[in-house]
Amino acid sequence: MAGPAMNEAAMLEREYATADRLEARRQNVTGWVRGVEPWVEALAAVAEARPHSVLDAGCGDGVFARAVAAPTVVGIDAAPAMVERARSRGVDARLAQIEHLPFTDGSFDVVVCNWTLYHLQDVGRGLAELARVVRPGGRFVGVYNGEGHMEELWSRVHPASGPDEDYTALIDRAFGPVEHRDTAAYTLWETRSDLELYLNAFVELLGPLTVPDGPYPFSVTRRNRVYVAERRA
Repeated sequence: MAGPAMNEAAMLEREYATADRLEARRQNVTGWVRGVEPWVEALAAVAEARPHSVLDAGCGDGVFARAVAAPTVVGIDAAPAMVERARSRGVDARLAQIEHLPFTDGSFDVVVCNWTLYHLQDVGRGLAELARVVRPGGRFVGVYNGEGHMEELWSRVHPASGPDEDYTALIDRAFGPVEHRDTAAYTLWETRSDLELYLNAFVELLGPLTVPDGPYPFSVTRRNRVYVAERRA
């Protein structure tokens, strides 16, 4: 009988067999967005370190990695389709597991890990590997969903959905003291069909979801947390 880890791995393999659902979950594809976007804050946190080399661990389709301003930017992902899509965007993307990174100690000035840690079977090991490949004094940057993230929607369509785990203690253990940079932004879907397109992108992760009847336009508040930490020397 398949255990939870095997079922999770099979689900992730199906979910990331193509980039279609990942890209459909970007809210500017189906709705109107405004406010401070967490990826902008994350890019600023990367730029502050003035890095020569950056690793985007769990780079997905490469959109974030392509926006990083550094001479050397490498992306890794466990899904072949994501690596292929990132490469199509000009990213130096490689197939690899975060828990077993194919890089020597201190290879990078900054590591980025956005919306990925919750997919790992052993988060502590994954963070230890990320810390290993960052030079002493280098930086960790990661974006995750905070308390109350899109509760106007998720409380109605999937009440079990909540904020991502608080990774502060685990990041502190692997890197050093953690800074939180919280952001708030907003998304508005003009029509029910627009919101339906967005929710359909979660079918593999959450199962079929019933689209709210209204009122439309339908708006939500996105609350995100950017974790920033410096690796202890």
